[in-house]
Amino acid sequence: MLKPYEGPARVVIGFDGSEDAYRALQHATSEAIARQAELVLVHAVDDTVLNSAWGVVFDPEEIKQGAASMLAKGVDDAVAAGMARKRVRTEIVLGNPAAALTRLSAQASLIVVGRRSNSPGERQYVGSTSVGVVGAAHCPVIVVSENDIVREQRTGLIGVAVDTSARGAVALEWALSECKDHGGKVVVVSVCRAPQGRWFSGGQPTQEQQDAAVEVTRVRMTEMISEITEDFVGVDVTLEVPYGSPLDLLTARTEDLDMLVLEVHASFPTYSVGGLIRGLLSHGRCPIGVIRPKDSHGS
Repeated sequence: MLKPYEGPARVVIGFDGSEDAYRALQHATSEAIARQAELVLVHAVDDTVLNSAWGVVFDPEEIKQGAASMLAKGVDDAVAAGMARKRVRTEIVLGNPAAALTRLSAQASLIVVGRRSNSPGERQYVGSTSVGVVGAAHCPVIVVSENDIVREQRTGLIGVAVDTSARGAVALEWALSECKDHGGKVVVVSVCRAPQGRWFSGGQPTQEQQDAAVEVTRVRMTEMISEITEDFVGVDVTLEVPYGSPLDLLTARTEDLDMLVLEVHASFPTYSVGGLIRGLLSHGRCPIGVIRPKDSHGS
């Protein structure tokens, strides 16, 4: 069940001056305005940078001055986009960026980060900072990329990936809450996974078998969704049950969504995330919202 958030209305963005960071700043600013929240631009100076492997020693004060100048430009951009200057602040911290943002997430409504994604045809994976944040954050995280489709108008659709084991139930609650508070519709996507792997030797399922599997999934998901949506009367919810590869189908679906929401089941000590989430963070064409059902609150 989604834990309520009782802290200050605060949107935190990890900002490093990159193109992905500026795209994330645009999204974070719009989220902060919609939530009437404080916007905090955070730049983490990784302490490994200060001690180069080549023996070069960097001046921490010089690095901080450069970071302050970069953050000031980010603040100006947020204000130009409609954010009240008095509700924007900056913070420069020393240490691992993912660890710093995770620490700040305990008292945040939302974390927004940019992702170092690749062109749609490349099969590489997203950078360590965004993966580290989504695996450990105490609040919802939205990961934004320069490669996300830019629309003049929002589609009004938030997609949620849910499976029959109820993985995704908390993500669905979060999406429903977002639509209830800010408008929009929810599209639940439950992919009926096609058999894969070299150990699968039973031959490909027939069309009848595929249709039967889809119908079983649809019945189970309809029951689960009806239980969760009881507290969100008025929010439009539809269900899609495609058959095939979850990564391929969900990636294609991101082209029509304002955001795709998933749960991440990462645990101490590694807080590693699965291949599906890594793949969607790398190749999705819309912002990816991620929430940990364990030890995480809503926004």
